[in-house]
Amino acid sequence: MSQMSLPRNVLKTKSLQPLSRFRAAVFMTIANLPWLKNDDYQSAPLDSFATIYMKNLILACKLSEISVFQKLILLKPPDDRTMFELETIEWMFAVGFKFFHLCPIEIKMTLIRRASYKCYGPGRWILKQGHLSTNMYLIVKGNVRITEDVRNPVTKFMESTERCILKEKKSFGESGVMFNTPRINSVQSISTVELICISKNDFTDVIKNNLQLKWNANATAIKNFSYFKHLSLLELNRCSTVSFIKTFKGNEYVLGKELGDFNHAHFVLEGEITLIFRLEIRRMINRNKKEVFLLKKNSQKLNEKKYENVYAEICTLSANSCFNIGEDIEDKEFITTDINHTRCLCVPHWFMAETEKLKCWELVKLDLNHIIPSKEKIFLKLWPTKQRH
Repeated sequence: MSQMSLPRNVLKTKSLQPLSRFRAAVFMTIANLPWLKNDDYQSAPLDSFATIYMKNLILACKLSEISVFQKLILLKPPDDRTMFELETIEWMFAVGFKFFHLCPIEIKMTLIRRASYKCYGPGRWILKQGHLSTNMYLIVKGNVRITEDVRNPVTKFMESTERCILKEKKSFGESGVMFNTPRINSVQSISTVELICISKNDFTDVIKNNLQLKWNANATAIKNFSYFKHLSLLELNRCSTVSFIKTFKGNEYVLGKELGDFNHAHFVLEGEITLIFRLEIRRMINRNKKEVFLLKKNSQKLNEKKYENVYAEICTLSANSCFNIGEDIEDKEFITTDINHTRCLCVPHWFMAETEKLKCWELVKLDLNHIIPSKEKIFLKLWPTKQRH
């Protein structure tokens, strides 16, 4: 590289170190090569790039993985990103960041506009234990290793212990950004890893003030249930950010017929919810010309015989009750009573499964399956002398 090809102000400023900057640019290009290959825009004429870009953006909306064209959106200056471009990458944020579905649409778009793209090579430390987080990350491609420095009781030295490996569409760093707490573990890239990054400043400016009241309400509701009494402060904070409170009117469906939040445990905060069993019954006349009833078994197909739905009210769930924590809810429907205001705290199943201190829910599941009768028992109760099997 000759000096004549460099701007004069660059040559005069010693701190800029042109040769080092050139090397850094080369290294950055090499690090980003994995997602630049095998894409049709490489050999496309310049005038047709815009057409290919739009065509691939529209196609990417129907896919479940990010394309190179969507990564280019995150490399553009925030003010140059169009609304259509923001909408094509909204699903990634909703999948990766658990708090995202709580935000109104205008807040979502503002946050997506400010997000950025980062790429790390193998073996790079992204977050370090004990440091304050300045960013939260969503993995677009690659894997990272979560490690924790633990003191060996014998040698008294700190040793790094692997806790888990995070893959694509998983996020990390949210708790440190949300609650301004030091990192309790470190994050290291295993392979070349591509990340969507949301800075702490952007999160605070755009989202935190809008969600803080909801998080506080969630935390208050969580503390009122004995199931959560063993959670640490960090786990309580995380649970409050991934959970939400849902309000229902009188005689409104809560869960059933593939409606509702099936992937969330429900804890009744106030109001009442009726548990209704749906039985599929067939009425027929036997050889003695007497009316008998048949209960449809799960192995039978609907088109084999004609069955009618019979609904039986089993019980009423009041405040401090819970349901859909993993018990069998097949043929069950949950509907609010005439009370006009019923509220439920909804906690995601994945949080229950990965939190070691919440294993008591496994016992609660067994209790619910034991207490709530099966449809066969309900059928025998309703038609004690007229059933046939």
